[in-house]
Amino acid sequence: MNPTSTGSKPVVAGYDGSDGAKGAVLWAARYAAAAGLPLVVAHCWPWPLFTRDLGPVPGVEDSGLRRQAEMTAEEGRALAAGSEPGLDVGERIVIGFPAEAMTRISTEASLLVTGTRGLGGFSGLLVGSVSLHLASSAACPIVVVREARPLSDAVLVPVDGSPESDRAVATAADLAVALRKSMHLLHVEQSRRRHPIETVPDPDPVLERAALLAARPGITVTTEHVTAPSIPGLILQRARSAAGVVIGAKGHSTLGVRLGSTVHAVLHHAEGNVVVVR
Repeated sequence: MNPTSTGSKPVVAGYDGSDGAKGAVLWAARYAAAAGLPLVVAHCWPWPLFTRDLGPVPGVEDSGLRRQAEMTAEEGRALAAGSEPGLDVGERIVIGFPAEAMTRISTEASLLVTGTRGLGGFSGLLVGSVSLHLASSAACPIVVVREARPLSDAVLVPVDGSPESDRAVATAADLAVALRKSMHLLHVEQSRRRHPIETVPDPDPVLERAALLAARPGITVTTEHVTAPSIPGLILQRARSAAGVVIGAKGHSTLGVRLGSTVHAVLHHAEGNVVVVR
């Protein structure tokens, strides 16, 4: 996997031929083109771990496990190239199971993009085990794609002042610049009151800090400070009208764990795209 001449790491999108993977590649191609980054379409291939009989079958064109992997990777690359003419896009076959292999190559990526479920996923799950694993282990931000081209304008960023939250704000700002979106910074504090949502009018240092981190030329940033009985519930409610949610992997209340409960809730229940930043 080669970076650009300027040293920028590529965007990497996982591809296995599933509908979810196709949406992920299309989103990744759009973002990479807008951000001026190369795209690598990666296909994870576990078969060499089990057998040396990788083909081809004598006399049968395009046969064998190796050729199937090559064709899948080529299909993903062609999908990206066709959607964004002029995009610098390559393909790569990575030996290993998807969760482990994509975690490994995330060290070489600026952004890792995946669908919610691959071909091996259970249809009743909103997010697959591979995406969940990557959200907790990837070395770069990971995008879990449900919509290849979201129509909403604003990127939603829940903030709580933690280091992960700060990194999420910075990542969201870069995404917003490339995709020409606005940003909505949301600080939710838990309340035991019966009222479902209460706006907090006082100055909020958490939002003030986040707004400074989000500042980019030409980006519109709005802020909201509320109390609610359920922090994940309020984030999910606001996410329905957003282009996606960018969230830190954990916050102040989940020190020592790899993924906070709020992130789990957002990954499993958000209707749109989710970006997890470690």
